Amino acid sequence: MGVQIKENILPGKINTNLNFGEDCIDPFDQTDKNLWIKIEHLGRYLFAADHLRQFKLNCIADIACGVGYGIRELEKVSDLVIGVDGSSELLKQAAQQCNNSQTQLIQYNLDQPGLLADKTYPSIDAIVCFETLEHLINPTSVLEQFSQLLSPGGFLICSVPNVLYEPRDDAGLPTNSCHKQFFSYQSLSRLLEQNGLRVNFRVGQAWSNILFKRETQLLRNRSIQ
Repeated sequence: MGVQIKENILPGKINTNLNFGEDCIDPFDQTDKNLWIKIEHLGRYLFAADHLRQFKLNCIADIACGVGYGIRELEKVSDLVIGVDGSSELLKQAAQQCNNSQTQLIQYNLDQPGLLADKTYPSIDAIVCFETLEHLINPTSVLEQFSQLLSPGGFLICSVPNVLYEPRDDAGLPTNSCHKQFFSYQSLSRLLEQNGLRVNFRVGQAWSNILFKRETQLLRNRSIQ
């Protein structure tokens, strides 16, 4: 599938790729044995595609699309999918996942202003952004841009780690060096509303986290192989 990767970097801005790569999950990577984490990541896109299907959307933006496994699901429910990621290497992999020649892939650093500033893009009916806001130095700026990009009545489906389950070091900082923010439901809701986005409902993935931890314990104790 011939999908072009385009840079969307403002003039004079340096493309300092955020280090998402080491925190990127591919549910179809057979060398990765973390089954429940892979199910959790793929499940978000399956949920998003299932929810958005009824609205017959023209354009969905997948922000921080990674290797692109979610793009394949979103292509089933939208005429156009725009995949955005800061890593050129991940976008090269994402290009191999696309089934629609109209799909657009854009290399962009989310900690810069001007997301999808190219006016040739159509209005965006929905944005999906999974496990990304916690990586950003200024998530408020990104949410403000989301609010501006979405067409009236558009949808944002996003996810972040719950602070209640986020591992911390002795200093109280995330043990995951890629994470720059903690979020609770209350703090995320407040941030969304401050940027003109209304929370319609929330869902969680508690069972995948519970099962992952239990499986890890059993493996550590050699109760299972």
